[in-house]
Formats: sequence, structure tokens, C-alpha cells
Amino acid sequence: MKLTTRVSAYFLLTLAIALTVYSLVFYSVTRRQVVYQFEHELHGVLNSLVAAAEIEETEVKWQPLEHAVFFGSLDQFGEVNWIVVGDRNLVVEKSRNADRKLTELAMQLAGTNESSGTLMDPVDSTDQRMVLYQRLTAPKPLATERELDEFDELIVVVGRNTAKRDSIMSRLTFLVTVLPLAAWCVAAALGYWMVRQALKPVTSMASQAQSIAGSDFQSRLVVQDSGDELAELGATFNQLLDRQQAAFEQQRRFAGDAAHELRSPITVLLGQIDVTLRRPRSEADYTSTLQLLRTKALSLQEIVEALLFLARSEGDTAIPRLQPIQLGVWFDEYASAWSSLPRAADLRLQNQIDRSIAVRATSTLLARIIDNLVSNAMKYSPPGSPITIDVVSDEGHAIVRVTDTGNGISEADQQHLFESFFRSSEARSKGVAGNGLGLAIARRIADTLGGTLQVTSTPGRGSCFTLRLPTEFIHHAANENTV
Repeated sequence: MKLTTRVSAYFLLTLAIALTVYSLVFYSVTRRQVVYQFEHELHGVLNSLVAAAEIEETEVKWQPLEHAVFFGSLDQFGEVNWIVVGDRNLVVEKSRNADRKLTELAMQLAGTNESSGTLMDPVDSTDQRMVLYQRLTAPKPLATERELDEFDELIVVVGRNTAKRDSIMSRLTFLVTVLPLAAWCVAAALGYWMVRQALKPVTSMASQAQSIAGSDFQSRLVVQDSGDELAELGATFNQLLDRQQAAFEQQRRFAGDAAHELRSPITVLLGQIDVTLRRPRSEADYTSTLQLLRTKALSLQEIVEALLFLARSEGDTAIPRLQPIQLGVWFDEYASAWSSLPRAADLRLQNQIDRSIAVRATSTLLARIIDNLVSNAMKYSPPGSPITIDVVSDEGHAIVRVTDTGNGISEADQQHLFESFFRSSEARSKGVAGNGLGLAIARRIADTLGGTLQVTSTPGRGSCFTLRLPTEFIHHAANENTV
């Protein structure tokens, strides 16, 4: 089912429920009001006629000339017919519009013992009349000769044809059925058209998306600047295409750079092997050649391992189980191995962090980051210049700064410094050894440990790499060291 159909169906179902509830409530309230008004007016006429009689101890008086009552003004539901019948079925008085059937009904009611009531009297084959009656009886009637206006009892009968009331109810039924149905049909047509117009951008974007080839990373969806959710959807999809294009370009550069970096050691290996196989050589020559081949093979292995590490997605990066490492203690042990480095005398460790502060990591991962930062500092600063490693803590983070006074890095190169295979033009021109993977790996490890790795540098004055890692406090560390 299309989205247009589903949205339209939901809208029309909701509208149908709303119209049905409204119609039922409106019909119920209006019908009750009409019936109440009809019966209330009929009761009013009956009460007026009853009030016109004078009930005394021994008789009920009715004086037609003094109590002439006319109810012809109540014409919303039609005129009210009424009749008053006395002793011996004597018609005392009646309205001018009282017909013969009402008179006969009144005679029948006078011959019964019922004091009051309501009944429906058929007028003809289609209409009927609502009739109300009430009997008025003297408390202690006397068997004596009476005047013309004196009676032992009277029965007052009023009636009204229900045709006009039923006509009003029929029109009301029409209003609450046909009109809402017509309104629903009009809303269905307009709603379907409006939904199609509203969702037209979705159809357009779907068509554009289908036309984009799998290898086409340049095309983008044409999104109308309407400021609504559909425009946001289109913009989000374009942003996804941007990220896909950036990832594709990065992967393509990565593959090209990897091929270039792997070609060099492989070329050297093949060249040395070919030269060695041209003629028999001495044992010393073979040993020298094998040592060179081993060096190149180790370099090749390092590049391959770095490529494998960087090729994994961030969620797939396999790392050993992290554990708390007291950073101050770890750096004391780590610095003890610097004596074998070529520029060991230039390294300055300022280990000012509290020994009870720890970071979650592994010794191998920490060493890989610090080795890379220290190695780069030694490569890009002149021998004899100091390289400072500061270890401090600040607001829940351990901070390691590796600072040199070397050549520095231009602002343009800093933007790409942590990309795979990136090497500055100055490093390439000076022939500094490296493959451009170390800092990319260091940044990936820092991210994996929940930290950050950043650089600040001034050309000609040196660089500072800052590693920030979240810390935790080991309470028993201080006590154990003092025992």
C-alpha cells in the first residue's frame, strides 16, 4: 500500500469517527430537545385548562363564558386540540379545531376510572396524535340538582398531531446522515489530493535516488527549501551521500597510498634478490643481503599490521581488555628503557601526576602512542634540542604533552596530520623516514581509550602533541607504596 493511500486512509478513518460521534451526539441532544419542547407545550396547555376549573368541596365549576381559552398561537408543532367533558358525557367546552375522533376518545376516557395519563391516538394511516388527559373530581359530591357550570367531575383532554414533530425529526436525521457523509466524501477527495501534493517531494526524491548509480558520488537530491520534515529528510540524505563520498574518497586514497607504500619495500626486496642471484657470492655477502632483506621485511610487516589496524572500523577494532594503570608509576618504568635510544640525553620526563591516579588502558596501547609521539619528536627536531614529556592531571583527565623545539608544522598540514599516509612536503623533501601511519594509529588508539590526541605547532618553533585520557582514583595506592 502506498504511503499516500495509508495517510489518506488514516485521515479519513479519523474524520469518519469524528463525524459519527458528532452526528450521534448532535442527533441525541437535538431529538431530546425537540421531544421535550413538544411535550412541555402540551403539558402547559393541559395545566392551563386544569387551572381554569374551580374545584370546591362538593362540585367542580366550569364557566365557559368566563374561561374561554384559545391555544392557537402554538404553531411550531401545530395547533393543540382540547376538549372538556363533564358528567354524563356532556361536552362542556372544546377548541374550535377539536375533531370528532378527539371527542369520541374523550367520551371513552370519561367512562373510565383513570385519573390522568398519556396515549398515542392514530389520526389516519400515516399520522398520529399525542393525547394527555386529567380527571378533576369534587372531594364530596352531592346528589342534587346543579347549575349548568357545576359538575361532580370533569375530564380535560388535550391532543396534538405529531406530524410536524416527526417532520422535524426526519429533517434532523437527514442533516446528521447525508450532510456528514457528503462532507466526508468531499474531504476524501480534497484530502487525497492534498496528501499527494504534500508527499510529492518524497516521490521526487525516491525517483532521484533510484537514478543515482552505485558509483556516482557526485549527484545529490534536489530538495525544496520548505523548512518541513521532508526537506530535513532530503538534506539528511544528501549529508549521508556526502559522508559516503568522503569515505569512498578516503578509501580510494588509502588503497592508493597503501599500494605505493608496499611497492617500495617489495621493490627493494626483489631488487636485492635479483642482484644476489646473478652470480655466486661469499658467505659474508649472503649474510649482508639477508640482513638487508630482513630489515625490509620487518618494515613491510610493520606497514601491513598498521594497514590492518586502520582498515578495521572503529567498532571492530580489537583491543585487549582494559584495566586500571597508574600512569605515574607506568611512566617511571617506561622512561627507564629510554637509555637505549639514540637521543636519550635529549628526553626530559616531568612526571608530576599523582601516583593514585589511573587510566583504563593496556601497557601495550599506551606504549604505542607514546613511542610514536617521542619518535616523531626525535625525527623532526635537531639533535641536542630538548624533548619534554609532561605528565599531569586536570579535571578528571590525565594529560601527556610531548613537546619539541624542531621545525614545527604549518597550519595547513595540521588539518591532515592524523590522516593515513599523510606526510608533510617538508618531511618528504628532507627524506625523513616514515610511512605516515603512526599518528593515524595513535589517534585511533586514543579514541578507543575514550580520549583525544591533538597538536599545536608553530613553524620554526616546534610542536606539542597533547594526549588526554579519562582518569579514575585508586584509593589504596598511596598506602601500599608507603608500607
